[in-house]
Amino acid sequence: MVGTGIYTTSGFLVADLPATGGVLMLWMLGGLAALGGALAYAALAKRYPRSGGEYHFLSKLYHPALGFLAGVVSIIAGFSAPIAASAYAFSQYLPLPLSDFQRLMAAALLILLLSGLHMLGLARAARIQNVFVLVKIGLLLTLILGGLLVVPASPQELTCPRPSFSTLSAAATGLIFISYAYSGWNAAAYIMSEVPRATEIVPRAIPAGTLTVMVLYSAFNYVLFRHLSINELSGKVEVGRLLAQKLWGDKGDLWLGWGISLAMVSSVSAMLMISPRVLSVMGEDYPPLRVFSRRNAFGAPVRALLLIVSLALAVLFLAAFDAILNYIGFLLSLFAGLTVLGLFLRHTREKNLPWDMGLFFLGLTTWMVINNFLNRPWESLVGLATILGGLLLYVLFRRRS
Repeated sequence: MVGTGIYTTSGFLVADLPATGGVLMLWMLGGLAALGGALAYAALAKRYPRSGGEYHFLSKLYHPALGFLAGVVSIIAGFSAPIAASAYAFSQYLPLPLSDFQRLMAAALLILLLSGLHMLGLARAARIQNVFVLVKIGLLLTLILGGLLVVPASPQELTCPRPSFSTLSAAATGLIFISYAYSGWNAAAYIMSEVPRATEIVPRAIPAGTLTVMVLYSAFNYVLFRHLSINELSGKVEVGRLLAQKLWGDKGDLWLGWGISLAMVSSVSAMLMISPRVLSVMGEDYPPLRVFSRRNAFGAPVRALLLIVSLALAVLFLAAFDAILNYIGFLLSLFAGLTVLGLFLRHTREKNLPWDMGLFFLGLTTWMVINNFLNRPWESLVGLATILGGLLLYVLFRRRS
């Protein structure tokens, strides 16, 4: 979960909603929404224990066609585009004198090197991944503790926005970006088939991880807004670097540049680990995609991995960064909302379902998706075009099957 979003999103948010208290509240609301979704996914993981995430859940809850669409969206918007975004952030934070083109090439090289690692199988890649996870959590905690312990020369007060229609609209658009930063809360559901005692471990891991990240994100933004003004943050991508400069000067900037670059390695690696498993499961169910279910001697779905890498490289070189974030957030919110709704529609009479938090997640997600379509129509239309393309592929593959 901890990746590009937390270090790059708040600058976009304060540009549209110039009230730091309101933006901090949005981070908390986004975390509560993610927690509601996590509790619902935990319930689904107990009932439908198989890899694939939304692809598997929606196929069972509604119809295989909707599951297939979710699989296509996961591969493109859930993984390929975020891999490109995280690799881009890796290159931008590298404290080296590189041109824009050289930074793009560094991002592409990272994707290629990590894809080679993941061809060696899940167990080997997971051990290395765990090391990078510890690095990125340590980095975030260092920034939070530094922000709390260092007294700012001119402390910034949290400001609240005036309630209005435009404020609510900006808040909904901001939540789309925040939902991207929280994306990954459901990641354990994508690899259930390869997790020992999955029906015990995964339902605990999803909400526990989400709650932990919510606390970290809220604390980070609190110290960010304590040390930096709206003018200093507005429209800036590298807000983590700005905070480090405030706290420790040029040394902090250099240290954080390397630290966040390493954190982005973890994010790219995690998605390269998970994403081929979705395509591999789809290959088990659809003969035209069976080529992607084949695994090498280490158990890695290599052909699925190569397709994900190709898509990620295409997004990296063709799309603008903020447009990528909005496109990802729109589609992931839409399909996560459908998944949680399916749990309540299919299992209405069952006990111990997370109704309160789940309905909060659904309400906030619906608001975000509708508002995003109205205010960022181009990214939303590209998202709908992705869905249409997935539907055409489903019809084609069903006929061949």
